[in-house]
Amino acid sequence: MSLQQRPPVLPVHRTAAKRRSFDPVVVAAVAVGISAAGAARPSLWFDEAATISASTRSPAQLWRMVGNIDAVHGLYYLLMRGWYAVFPATEFGSRLSSALAVGLAAAGVVVLGRQISTRTVAVAAGLVFAVLPRVTWAGMETRSYALSMAAAVWLTVFCVLAARRGRPWWWLAYALLLASATLLNVFLLLIVPAHAVAVALAGSTPRDIRLWAAAATGAATAVTPFLMFTQSQLFQVRWIAQLGSHTVGEVLEKQYFDRSLPAALGAGAILLAALVCGSWPATGRPGRLLPVLALTWIAVPTATLLAYSALRNPIYYPRYLSFTAPAFALLLGLCIVALARSRIGVAVVLACFAVAATPNYLAQRGPYAKENMDYSAVADVIDRNAAPGDCLVLDNSAAWKPGPIRPLTAARPDV
Repeated sequence: MSLQQRPPVLPVHRTAAKRRSFDPVVVAAVAVGISAAGAARPSLWFDEAATISASTRSPAQLWRMVGNIDAVHGLYYLLMRGWYAVFPATEFGSRLSSALAVGLAAAGVVVLGRQISTRTVAVAAGLVFAVLPRVTWAGMETRSYALSMAAAVWLTVFCVLAARRGRPWWWLAYALLLASATLLNVFLLLIVPAHAVAVALAGSTPRDIRLWAAAATGAATAVTPFLMFTQSQLFQVRWIAQLGSHTVGEVLEKQYFDRSLPAALGAGAILLAALVCGSWPATGRPGRLLPVLALTWIAVPTATLLAYSALRNPIYYPRYLSFTAPAFALLLGLCIVALARSRIGVAVVLACFAVAATPNYLAQRGPYAKENMDYSAVADVIDRNAAPGDCLVLDNSAAWKPGPIRPLTAARPDV
């Protein structure tokens, strides 16, 4: 008689927990793949050339530069300087940093969604984020937009965690992270009202609320000199148009959908249907946390930039609100799950949304997708045909916002 040895059987709850722990990693990998695909094809353009130019300078040169222009990008340039110490300043080598930042942000969306809602909502929101046109644009743009998304969502994750732990040192760390995030993107300070909602609806005690308020106030106070200094460089955004009828389209379409009208209409239909049907997966204070947090995260920064633009100087531009994209993905993911009910239904709706966003995704990856600029093509021609002693004549009289010729030679330092 022989005994057959059977492999140990893991408890069902332990296996399910293990699968849940991989959700952020899987969604992050999907998001990175989507953003990185075709990232080498579009030509570099003015803003990306500015990033390469600034980030390949010495620390002393960079410090002098941000004293005159681009102070709001100083921390990002410093981080990219470290990136270029490892990766080449090519189209793909530069944009890979943003694709990885999108993956980090997508993982954060899943983690935050799981903190304040269900696993299904968290994964759905993460996948919405991965295919959202504003995200697929930021994921192949060598600027701080993708990194600001990651900073915003993980700062919110930390805020919710701190509210539930209730330890003073958590709030000290939160203050340091909030100040650092503001140095990365000055508009990230506008996420504070959303965090007030998170703390209030997370079941915090009055003591915890006071600790959060002290941390947020301390961070805001610490970065005030920096914010005041950046006011002296507002001349750099004089090209932004005054508010007008076009602003409605910018807010409703371009802010999250780039130039994808089908994706905007599809998302609008989902949000409207959820509102009309009142289909929310939970009720009470815990059930309100996600929608109220997301709406505050979206509405306050948008309204603030619009109000400042109307009353003082125009600063509203759709891509400047990229750090609110995680909130929109969470809200849309919640509505999709509430309406679809089943996982199969959720998968179908997500697939339809991805299909609606596909034409714009492909357009983003065209050779001249970035404002029709051809810096890379010019660099390729020079690289193929230039000989020692040749001269390069640049006509800087062509006007754009600002002139496109000035940073041309910085776009591809290898040529």
